[in-house]
Formats: sequence, structure tokens, C-alpha cells
Amino acid sequence: MNTLILFSALTSSQPQPAATFHSPMPLAAKDDVKAGPPLVHTFDLTNATAGTVTITKVEAGCGCLRQRLDAGTLQTGEKTKLAVEVNTLTQPDGPNRWQVVVSYKVERPGVPAQNGELLLQITASLSREIIVTPPQVAFSTTGEASQVLVITDKRVKPLTVLKASSSATHLAVEVGAVAGRSQSVTIKLAATAPAGHRDETVLLHTDDPDCPELRIPVRVLKRSANAVTVTPETVNVRLAAGQTEVSTLVQLRSPDGKAVSVASATSDLPGVEVKFSTGSGPVATVRITVPEAVAAQSGRCTVRVRFSEPAGEVAIPVSWVGTKK
Repeated sequence: MNTLILFSALTSSQPQPAATFHSPMPLAAKDDVKAGPPLVHTFDLTNATAGTVTITKVEAGCGCLRQRLDAGTLQTGEKTKLAVEVNTLTQPDGPNRWQVVVSYKVERPGVPAQNGELLLQITASLSREIIVTPPQVAFSTTGEASQVLVITDKRVKPLTVLKASSSATHLAVEVGAVAGRSQSVTIKLAATAPAGHRDETVLLHTDDPDCPELRIPVRVLKRSANAVTVTPETVNVRLAAGQTEVSTLVQLRSPDGKAVSVASATSDLPGVEVKFSTGSGPVATVRITVPEAVAAQSGRCTVRVRFSEPAGEVAIPVSWVGTKK
């Protein structure tokens, strides 16, 4: 009896796990998935704390993800839903892992606010029967430009793209004729497109009820005619077996041969490292490094370079293909 009383006393004195803001199922394992249609999963989020939870940020680890949050402020016991959509067209075959980090703040009367993060993950093994080449498009130009996509469907009954639409008036889309199992689509950037960087989307509407639309990310960098030239204009990298990081050197030149001096160069995605040459000269350089931890899953970012001479800035689209373990 004494032993039982002592055990009960020790048990009751142990610190109990604090109630948290959490998801009952933070990992969604989807097993085998056919690429083409978006992969959508909805996470349930619960405030089990004794205070008010405010969701301050939802950050995707990959540009292939879109998310939609039902409610951003939850009282004790309240729940919300976070829908995450993966654009499977841009992802490699085989095992994939995508993650979203939910940042939040817990507030209770008389207690300092506490900040936390909740990691949510989706896993799936992709096999591609519908292939879009290239799966995403990047324009970097001073004038008009065009790129051709090829949609190939290896299924018994291939889909047909019936029409297309874009998120911007300066992006026109022309749907080509079907040739066997393939069909071409041309995306045109107008010369009148405003200068600057923006992310747009082209939607391909199909006759397949299981895959009614294909979403193509389009990154546009429209430069002024006298802007600094960038070589290469876009950076696309992939780690080889045994590599812990991969780097690309970008050269920057003034079209009139005058000196170029970089004031700053930064990535909009933490983890992608950027270094730049100092001083002034006919050529400036920026080295962009994607480490193994970032390249573990496919993604993209933008590196923005600002100049002290000549005045102005450029944006360099960067993308990488996830490595397989």
C-alpha cells in the first residue's frame, strides 16, 4: 500500500505536458500519386492552450505550394483548417516531401506572449503520366518574348487542352493542335509588359474530368532597355550525388560598358546563400548557392541585386529540383 501511495505521489508531481496549438495529424502520407492534378490536403489545427492563438504566418517550403487558411485567430478549444495544394506538375518522379511552417503567438492575461512554430508535412511518391515540358516558365527580357510548352499524356486516353487563360493581360496563350499524345502551347510576353518582377499563372483547361486544369507558374522579369544585363538570366540547379551544395556564378554588365557596382544582393528564401563582388568595374559578379538542406525538395526563389552604379536593380529567378535520398 505504501509503495502504491509513493508511486502515485511521484506520478502526480511530474510536470505534465503543456496544452499546445497543434494538428492531430501533422504528417499526411499520400503513398502513390499520379502527377498532373493538384495534390490537395487539409490539415485540422486546434487551439488546446489556455489562451488566444493568433496565426502570424504560413510559410511554404516550396514555390509549388499554395495554401488557404480558414481562420487566423482561435480562442481556447477552437479549431480551423489549413488547405495545402501541391502543383505536382513541377515535382520530380519518386518520393517527395513538402512542408509548411505555421508561425503563431499565444496570448494569456498577465503572461508574456509566447511564439511558436508548427511543422506540417505531406509525403507522396509521384509517377508522371501527364508531363508538361518545361513545367514552369521564366521570362527575363527587355522586349517581347515567347516560350513553347509541350503537354504529353502517356495514358490510354490522352487529355486535350481546350483553352487557356492567364493571370495577366500582357501574357497571351495560344493552344496548338494535338499531335498523337502531345500538344503544344505557346506563351507570349508582350513588349508592353511593365518593367519589374512578378509571378503569374497560366491555366490550361482540359477535357479530362479527373484533371480539368493544369497550372503553369510563370515568372516574369521585364527589364528596361538600358538596364544591366544578367548572364545567365535565370539559374536552374540540381545537386549531383555526393554534393552538399551547388553554386552558380552570375555576371552583371552595363550595356554601355560603364562600371558596375553592387550595393546589395539578397534572396527572398532563407537558406539560399548570396555573395557579391565588391568594388567597381566593367563586370560585377553574384554567387548563388543552394545548400543540401534547401535542395532536399524542389523549389524556387528570387535573388534581388541592387546597384550603387548605375542606379537600379535586377531580379534573378532561381529554381532547383529536389534531390532523391
